[in-house]
Amino acid sequence: YRGWAYGLKKAGYATAPKYAIQLIDIIENYELYKYDRKEKGASSKNIKIQSDVHQTYLSNDLVYIIVCDGDTFENIGKEFNISKKKLIKYNDLHKEYILTNGDIIYLHKKRKKAQKPYSVHTIEAGESMHTISQRYGIRLKQLYKMNHKNIDYVPEEGIVLKLR
Repeated sequence: YRGWAYGLKKAGYATAPKYAIQLIDIIENYELYKYDRKEKGASSKNIKIQSDVHQTYLSNDLVYIIVCDGDTFENIGKEFNISKKKLIKYNDLHKEYILTNGDIIYLHKKRKKAQKPYSVHTIEAGESMHTISQRYGIRLKQLYKMNHKNIDYVPEEGIVLKLR
């Protein structure tokens, strides 16, 4: 898709100077590249966790859910047979954290780095290091370490962070 995006620009179909970069960002931000791959047979990496309440998603080969109104660590833990303590640890949160609608919650320990298509991330307004780590399924501590930042770092819009 990268070559295709640059090819559209080169062929004159796109007049915006940053068209290819913007298109690639959209494809990667919304993980649209997943729809460009031929579906393979089931593998141990693609085991779907059955749930009557939450739909499960995959990022960085890790299963996660999106929090709904009224969710707690306790009911998510019960639904997926995971302790509250592990959910809090896996998601780099503190025990007093109150889940809010739309939060991403991983059901496994996050990875040390992002998948190969994601080598960097340009910080957007309102993002925190935690939201970025959740988006890519990366441990928060590793995100700070990769980017030589300390825990007090406040992300600034436009700054590029390493994800690998």
